[in-house]
Amino acid sequence: MTDIRMSEDVRTALGEDGAARAGAVTLNQAICLGCEKKIDPEEPVHVVLRIGGRVAHIRYAHAACHPSTIVEIPEPRTPAGPPAAPDQGAAMRVTAATVDHGGAVLPTLVAELEAPVFLVATDARDLVDVLASHVLAQGFSPVGRLRHAPAHAQRWTAAYTTPDTSGVAQLTIAEPDGTVFYTGTILPPDPWVAGVELYGWTVLYVGKIGLAGLPAGDQKARTRLLREAAADGRLVGARVPVRHLGRAEAGR
Repeated sequence: MTDIRMSEDVRTALGEDGAARAGAVTLNQAICLGCEKKIDPEEPVHVVLRIGGRVAHIRYAHAACHPSTIVEIPEPRTPAGPPAAPDQGAAMRVTAATVDHGGAVLPTLVAELEAPVFLVATDARDLVDVLASHVLAQGFSPVGRLRHAPAHAQRWTAAYTTPDTSGVAQLTIAEPDGTVFYTGTILPPDPWVAGVELYGWTVLYVGKIGLAGLPAGDQKARTRLLREAAADGRLVGARVPVRHLGRAEAGR
C-alpha cells in the first residue's frame, strides 16, 4: 500500500473523514503535481490540498517534489455557475466492460478519478465528490442498484476507434456543451464492442469504485465492486450514445 503522508495543516483542513479518504487510495495511474511524472504506488507521496473557493482538490506528489501543504488557487467558476469540474491534471481512468443489469448484460464504461476531488460543503467539512456532483448537474442520476440501465443523458456523446492489434482503442467522451470529459485509451472486450454496435449506446458510471488492479477478465469481482458502490451511494450513471470512428477517422 502506498505510503501517503500529509501535514497537520492539510489534515486539519480535510477533517477526519477527508483525511481518511485522501489516505485510502491506490495511486496506480496518478501523476505527480510537482514533476508531472507517474507516481509509483510503492513510493512515499505527499498530499497537496489545492483550494479554490469552496472546492478542495486533493492532489498527490512525490515526497521529493512537493511538500504536503495547502495551495490557494483561483476559482474556476463563479459561485452561481454549475458545480466545478475536477482540477486540470487530475488523472482519470475508464474501464470498458459488460455488466449484468437485472439479466441484461449491457456495454458499460466506468470512469474513476485516481485522486479524490471534494467540494467543501459546510463548516463541518462535509465532503462531496466533485466529479459525481458535476455529472449529476449534467443529466446523470444516482444509482442505488444495478437492476436496469440508467436513463439517457441528453447531449452527451462518446466515440471510439477500432481496437489496434494490442486491443487498445481511443475513446473520447464529451459533455453536452462539447467540453471533453475524457479522452484516452480503453481496452474494450469484444462483448462491449458488440453491445455498443447492437444498442448504439453504453452505460457510463462515474464514482469511486476501486477497479484499479483487477484482472481484465474478473467479471465477478467487477460486478461486486459496482454493486457495493451503488449500495453505498458512491455511484452515478447514465446511458450515453456511442459512435464508432473506425480506423480511418482515428488519425484525423
